[in-house]
Amino acid sequence: MNKINLKVSTKTVPITIGNNIITRKSLDTYVKTNNVVVITNTTVARLYLKDLKKVLFKRNIFSYVLPDGEKYKNINSLNKIHDYLIKSKLNRDITILALGGGVIGDIAAFAADTFLRGVPLIHIPTTLLAQVDSSMGGKCGINHTLGKNLIGSFKHPEAVLIDIKYLKTLADKEYISGLAEVVKYGAISNPSFLKWLNKYSNQILNRQTTSLIKLINTSVKEKVKIVHKDEKESNIRAYLNFGHTLGHAVESAMNYKKILHGEAISLGMVFASALSVEKASLTIDEFNLIVNTLEKFCLPIQIPSKLKTTKIMQHMDFDKKKKDGKINFVLLRSLGECVVFDRISRVYISKMVNTFQR
Repeated sequence: MNKINLKVSTKTVPITIGNNIITRKSLDTYVKTNNVVVITNTTVARLYLKDLKKVLFKRNIFSYVLPDGEKYKNINSLNKIHDYLIKSKLNRDITILALGGGVIGDIAAFAADTFLRGVPLIHIPTTLLAQVDSSMGGKCGINHTLGKNLIGSFKHPEAVLIDIKYLKTLADKEYISGLAEVVKYGAISNPSFLKWLNKYSNQILNRQTTSLIKLINTSVKEKVKIVHKDEKESNIRAYLNFGHTLGHAVESAMNYKKILHGEAISLGMVFASALSVEKASLTIDEFNLIVNTLEKFCLPIQIPSKLKTTKIMQHMDFDKKKKDGKINFVLLRSLGECVVFDRISRVYISKMVNTFQR
């Protein structure tokens, strides 16, 4: 078991990583209320909700189960969670447990931040993407019809409990999607980690335990290092958006259907890496290492041809990172060295999108 502390302005958030660590003792350490509300989705509930309730058996346990999918990370779902909490006559003596992937973590945290102006939260992420990225750092929120994550806030949990046992039942497609965010850490801040990912891709794809622990542990350390320096994304935390400008636009343009978040971010990273060669100083060899690693993980590297460039550009215009009417891209001067770049014309971006369509 590994423990990493994330120090932010208001607290220190303990992040525990291990195998079979969700126990009565581990939850008793952080759950200080009599009432617990588990927010999860239909897929995770079927697999793990009953077991979690057994661990929590001494408390008053409530649960709210959402449908599974990114399209449910919206205002309607948030309202339904609020309705459930209010109709259950719950007060501030509750802890919300977010049991699920990135969608559940985001919406449960936003609910915890807004119900009665804030109640305690614990993340128990069940997907690789949530374990290495979205469960840490405090960002939470919901999607709007015009764009992804446009409505939200910051809500740091009391703890994050990362248990690799949940990855055993994760569908291959979901697991592979999570690897995109892992590759991101290698590209933006740890080139030796990127080379390790490339070299040991087979063991990682086979979910070998020691490789998984190292992969998650390293990813968490990289994110903690950045968030610790820039909690509210005023400067270097923006580097975590590498690949997300195009990626979010593709997700939104496809109405969050037939593409997973990590798959879209993979497309975005290839696109941003190509821009980095053209507009920054990333070398072709570095570009090829990023693309080759994504390919080894069976992640997509070309934009679906059915997606119209105009639609992608329309959604890029609603990107929350846009400033002064300019589309911002996180580019790489080299592996591990980022720059936020806003001097690329819409015409040029549009032409580049066309070249990346299959």
